[in-house]
Amino acid sequence: MTFKPILNERLSDKVVDVIMERIRSGDLKPGDKLPSEPELADILGVSRGILREALTVLQARNYVIRKPKEGTLINPDINKILEESSGISLKEATYLDLLEMRECIEQREVEKIIDSATDQEIMELRQLVQAKENENNPGTVDYYFHYRLAELSRNAIFTNFIDKYYDVFDELVTRTMVKSERKEEIYHEHMQIVDAIEARDKKKAKTAIINHLTRVRQNIKGI
Repeated sequence: MTFKPILNERLSDKVVDVIMERIRSGDLKPGDKLPSEPELADILGVSRGILREALTVLQARNYVIRKPKEGTLINPDINKILEESSGISLKEATYLDLLEMRECIEQREVEKIIDSATDQEIMELRQLVQAKENENNPGTVDYYFHYRLAELSRNAIFTNFIDKYYDVFDELVTRTMVKSERKEEIYHEHMQIVDAIEARDKKKAKTAIINHLTRVRQNIKGI
């Protein structure tokens, strides 16, 4: 079994693409076992961390099965799964999985902000939204707002999560901006989150987060 080394950016996506290409071509068949993680990472020229990230995506989509002591296997029902999922791309599915994770994290973020952020910090958050509204790149606007939420939560893992997936955030928002009115909608959704935080209302803040990410999800599915 041979694989081409992975050389470009977004390495985990490239690893996913390489493995999926082998599955679709029939080189990897239902039930086949992949090489061990150290061996496969070496073959592809990526770190084990990048490989695990890619395998986690494939496992989440049910394309592979990872078993302790047995390794990673191509799902025996892979052909059926591919047929059933033909209406949704792997990238779109990854976007939706990311949004689900963000819903969990960002609801906790606003709770922590309400508990610990100063009035000055919340005022600066509002000013950030107002200032960024005039920027040309909506992905950057959205990123800075959500990154600041993570910072204000005082949780380094939340901040690293937003930073790690910056390029996905940017691509996601750019794709959802096919509707001209979406930029203004994002601004108002961000302001609703800030309003709820400023009022120290956890329920409204969490609802505002869910509403915002729900609209993002709806726009993805509408593309």
